[in-house]
Amino acid sequence: MYEYGCLACDSRFDALRRMDQDDTGVVCPSCGASQVARRLSVFAAHTRHGGSSVAEMPPPAMSSGGCGGGCCSGTCATRN
Repeated sequence: MYEYGCLACDSRFDALRRMDQDDTGVVCPSCGASQVARRLSVFAAHTRHGGSSVAEMPPPAMSSGGCGGGCCSGTCATRN
């Protein structure tokens, strides 16, 4: 799900798109314009107490390898 903004009428809307799809064919539901742009979305996080709040993602923790502690350096294959 991506949030879009219409460059013609300045409305915002959501469209379900795969990550590998470009924006071809996305039109504004308000005015029908095809001049749209993906927007950066803010999401809501629901708490255990039933409330909700806007959450910000913390910056990723950096490891000495610089790739977040993942397997990007090929070290995962050597782990037992």
